[in-house]
Amino acid sequence: MRAIYLIARREYLSYVATWGFWLSLASVPLFMLIGASIPALVQSAQPVRHYVVIDETDRGLDTVIQASIERERREQTRAALEAAAAVSADTATRERALAAFDADPLGLGGLDDALDILGMQGSADMIAAGTGRMIRLEAPARTLDELRPYLLGERQVATPDGPRSLFAAIFISQEAGSDLPLINYYSTSVTEQSLSGAARRALRDHVREQALAARGLDPAEIRELSSLEPEMRNFNPATVDDSEVGAADWAPFIVAVVLAIMLWTAIFSVANMLLTSLIEEKGGKIIELLLSTVRVRDLLIGKLLGVAAVSFTLFAVWGLIGTTLMLIAGTFLQGIDPEIAGFIAEAVQPGLFLAALGYFLVGYLMYGAIFLALGSLCETLHDAQTLMSPLILVLMLPLMILVFAMRSIDSVAVQIVSWVPIWTPFIMIARLPSDPPLWEIAGTTAVMLLTLIVVLWGAASVFQQGALGHANADSVKRVFSRKKPVRDEE
Repeated sequence: MRAIYLIARREYLSYVATWGFWLSLASVPLFMLIGASIPALVQSAQPVRHYVVIDETDRGLDTVIQASIERERREQTRAALEAAAAVSADTATRERALAAFDADPLGLGGLDDALDILGMQGSADMIAAGTGRMIRLEAPARTLDELRPYLLGERQVATPDGPRSLFAAIFISQEAGSDLPLINYYSTSVTEQSLSGAARRALRDHVREQALAARGLDPAEIRELSSLEPEMRNFNPATVDDSEVGAADWAPFIVAVVLAIMLWTAIFSVANMLLTSLIEEKGGKIIELLLSTVRVRDLLIGKLLGVAAVSFTLFAVWGLIGTTLMLIAGTFLQGIDPEIAGFIAEAVQPGLFLAALGYFLVGYLMYGAIFLALGSLCETLHDAQTLMSPLILVLMLPLMILVFAMRSIDSVAVQIVSWVPIWTPFIMIARLPSDPPLWEIAGTTAVMLLTLIVVLWGAASVFQQGALGHANADSVKRVFSRKKPVRDEE
């Protein structure tokens, strides 16, 4: 045991003493912070979309689209203002700010007054940018051929912000033999669909209102009929208080998938560390010196535990930081947004983390032993890459299964895959929130532990042969190759 401890301690300290370890320790929280802010940054940095509408029907449908887009933008701006007020102001101030905004029921004329009440002067452009800006311009031409240079950026149109390229052109015509309008949308941006979607929704609602009005309904009745919608409430019979299913109920499933991805990431990190370390030690004849003082099994287990301790140190620090931030955020958001606070509370479940930890440990040790065995066969990094390629493909499969089975994690196919030992850690971690039967958890754990014992035994044998130079990467290739015996010519 002392030999194992000394080897593990040596491995652990050799990695912890490097700059790379401390950079890794600090980089993940930093990247998590950056990743969380990216959606808001992207949303707030949206460019202004300048567009033109050519109404060939002369039915005023261009003004219908413009009015609908402005109405949607006002609703989005009000929602952004309400969210900002919920964080920075009390209830009375929030209500006064929203009342000031609603003083202009058709536009954004009350936004500056509302921001003044909240003490957020100068934030109008930021809030407006976050909702996206689409500005209609007078068309510089009436045909597609004439507008094409403006759409391609070869020519520019005059805008309030100076000359700009035209983002899109919307042509509205009428289908032959039908009263329904036909929308032809032209833009070089094939991925940005907000403007085309807004135009389609505006004319869809307009033609429905026109059709109902033609049947004798007044506008008030049309609005009442359009607002009719059945109420849908989802319940989980397993809950005690019969509360509705909400975003908080998804939290354990999201956490489980994140843990499975973390295991996948940890396995690749340990692969890199183990393979690089072994190849360097074999090249420097250090491995022979170690084997002259300790047994092969002790060296194997010590290296495995040392590198595992490095990874678990990283994950422990990251997990502590993440859990602390989530608890603080949950407490802070309790009075602002109870739904988000409930989501965070459900995400922090000790039972889920403990069960996942067992699969995490066994899976980590199993793959670590495999990588140690492979590393002992390699003389160069090129040899290691050759042997790693098929193993990477094996590791990619459980992630693909999780992606496609996220909404049906209890399917029979996923249950069967759970019993494949090399995939069990990933799949079972993701399945834990769906409460699989206890016998299935015990059975998959037993199969996985048995596989771990077999892998450790086989890895020790391969490690001994590879470390002493009795086997290498070519030995593996020869196992799968068949050479025909050469016959002597008579």
